[in-house]
Amino acid sequence: MSEQKRLRVHIEFGEAKADFEGDINLVFEAIVRFFAQIYPSLEVAQKITYAPNLVELAEKLAGFVQITSEGPVSAAGLDLSARDAVCLALLGSYIGRKLGIAPKETLSSVELAKITGKARKTISNEIPRLTSDGLVEKTAEGEYRITTLGIRKTEDTVKELRPSTVKPNSA
Repeated sequence: MSEQKRLRVHIEFGEAKADFEGDINLVFEAIVRFFAQIYPSLEVAQKITYAPNLVELAEKLAGFVQITSEGPVSAAGLDLSARDAVCLALLGSYIGRKLGIAPKETLSSVELAKITGKARKTISNEIPRLTSDGLVEKTAEGEYRITTLGIRKTEDTVKELRPSTVKPNSA
């Protein structure tokens, strides 16, 4: 069994001092609250800023995508549009990389076709639309990655699809 890693942080900001220890997400939230008390405009900025929460995203993707050491795998039996399937695969790759599970956060059109079960031509037709809409970007290596806007839109798509398409633990 692996021991859960704990984060320990000591902060000094002017006269204010604080120590935080625990799960990385809980420590991060405590640090944000600490700074919001010291620097009130941080709270305003937090209200208008979208920052993807990896743990929440991973939970929302349960049943749609599984993340392996080789990259994302789409759940069987889902009837998704090419657009939704590509975004879900890229989001799975993004989360997998950020969590240290997957080798990279980008995918080629061949990998997208394999993961989504869609024809390569279908993927090739959809990618320019996704890029134009700002949901996906092409890397210098010719692969694709989901953008922050793409993450946000895919998160909304998962919320819409969840009740009718998949149960969280069915993957």
